Amino acid sequence: MKKMAIFVEGETELCFIHKLIREIANEKNLQIVLIKASGGARSTRGYTVVADSGNAADKNFYIRIVNSGTDNRVSSDIRDSYEGLMNEGFSVIIGVRDVYPLLLSDLPKLRTGLCYQLKTKPVSVDFVLGVMEIEAWFLAEHTHFPRIHPKLAASRIAAMHGFDPSVDDMQLRTHPALDLHNAYSLEGLAYKKTGSQIQRTVEALDYANMYLEHKAKFPDFAVFIRVIDQFFS
Repeated sequence: MKKMAIFVEGETELCFIHKLIREIANEKNLQIVLIKASGGARSTRGYTVVADSGNAADKNFYIRIVNSGTDNRVSSDIRDSYEGLMNEGFSVIIGVRDVYPLLLSDLPKLRTGLCYQLKTKPVSVDFVLGVMEIEAWFLAEHTHFPRIHPKLAASRIAAMHGFDPSVDDMQLRTHPALDLHNAYSLEGLAYKKTGSQIQRTVEALDYANMYLEHKAKFPDFAVFIRVIDQFFS
């Protein structure tokens, strides 16, 4: 059985990646386990299983998605878990976090810092960054707006908010989650990164379109898909 561990910074990344992998993979051959990390500041870091898709005995692939709960815990959780993952036979490790609230100019320093004191053998960690947030990927999948509300469209967002998610580079938006909220607000809806609002957006996205179109728009998305495709090959 091939094993992959994905560490993410929060609920948005967990829900999206969980859905994306289910769209890409044959779920009959895949076990996905979702884990929530907690503690660590004044207590021992704990990891609790919150969902398990099923027994691994008859599966070819196993993916563990760990919600680290905050951006600055993704790298340290990987570093602290690395030896255990190697002992369990994991062959792929990915870390996913946003650049925000840092600045775009901080991106090179952030990429370097994420690898600080991380082992590279026998498994090298791939980091995938949402530039500036993973919501930039959601904005660029602009066909999802009418599925949130029939009166929402990229052209209307461009007219009201001064950016067009169908043509502009969403990596240059400083706060994509706020952009998403402002777009939905045109019809009285909110996006505050709460559970039901995250799930509504995740369910509205066109994953086939993202798989085909986003690799050319977002280098980090391309890295993520390359690693996922190699894992399932």
